[in-house]
Amino acid sequence: MRQIDLQAEITRLRQLGSDFEDLHSEIRSLALTPGTDARQQLTAKIVDTNELVQQAMFRLATLDGSQYTAVPGSRPALELLASVVSAASLAASDLACALEANPLEGAPFPGPPGAPFPSSPADDAAVRTARHAEAVPAMAEHLADAAHHLDLAHTGCYYLAGGITRDLKQHTEQAQATSAPRITGSQYAALSALSQGGGRLYMSGRKGNLRASTTGGITLNITTFNALNVRGLVRVDATRSLVQGQRINVTAEGERALAQHKPTTAPARAAAVAPPATQQAAGRRR
Repeated sequence: MRQIDLQAEITRLRQLGSDFEDLHSEIRSLALTPGTDARQQLTAKIVDTNELVQQAMFRLATLDGSQYTAVPGSRPALELLASVVSAASLAASDLACALEANPLEGAPFPGPPGAPFPSSPADDAAVRTARHAEAVPAMAEHLADAAHHLDLAHTGCYYLAGGITRDLKQHTEQAQATSAPRITGSQYAALSALSQGGGRLYMSGRKGNLRASTTGGITLNITTFNALNVRGLVRVDATRSLVQGQRINVTAEGERALAQHKPTTAPARAAAVAPPATQQAAGRRR
């Protein structure tokens, strides 16, 4: 899953929507004179449209597989962006159809040698006029279709940018509203101690007893630590051996549990974490 700047991606989608809107306006105001002039104008617009198709596909590739896919509502958004690619591609196809309908003028075909009735300039002009008259409405229809698809593409980009903004806001609010894991007073004390720089999980003694302590040298109750580990409130780096000692860190869930927990009494804290010297003294008193 790639980590991307979603706010920057929203800005790019709005810009893409603006580019589609500008091209839509240009197509609607396009006045074509059949022949070479129409060919030149249509060629330029086909190139512009295909460039926007490429940008839309890049936006889709960027969002697909990013952290946005973990947000509820992302699948319809990605499908909408795919429809933008489709609409823009259809617009390019419509413009290509207009190019095909455009009558191109070249030197008249003289016919085989000795043809009895070569065409006259008057006949050529009449044929050209008829071809132009037939091409104008066909080209206008293709241009109208292209403008319609570009309008769909620009609307889709703006709607998508707003939708991603709403999705991210709702996802953040829901995450904040979700209650943090409840912890006991002894678990709070252990987490609080570990949050001050982490700790270490290691084997100790001839019997290989499992122990946990903070970076500051505070020994943790192993039962309390195991409860935190099972619930995902701490994370142990298992890439090292227990003989060397494995690094302990508080997870994001653990930080949330700390932030929302109300500390209990001092005895609970003492039972969860205490310097080794204190624990040994307590044992001698018993």
